[in-house]
Amino acid sequence: MLNVICPHNCKDCYAMHVCAVHAISDQQNSIYVETDKCIGCGCCKTACVTFGYKALEDKTEAWLKGAA
Repeated sequence: MLNVICPHNCKDCYAMHVCAVHAISDQQNSIYVETDKCIGCGCCKTACVTFGYKALEDKTEAWLKGAA
């Protein structure tokens, strides 16, 4: 299952590059997390430059994994 993390406003998505399991992708001008692959480590929260924690602050491990 894909969940939208944010609209892609960055020149390059740092969150996509730090994902150890490659669960983050850029599709249709938005950044998505594939919840079946996500391990909920939170590296994407730290790496998101444009929105920082604002884009992902309410996204818990359960949300990232599709449980919420």
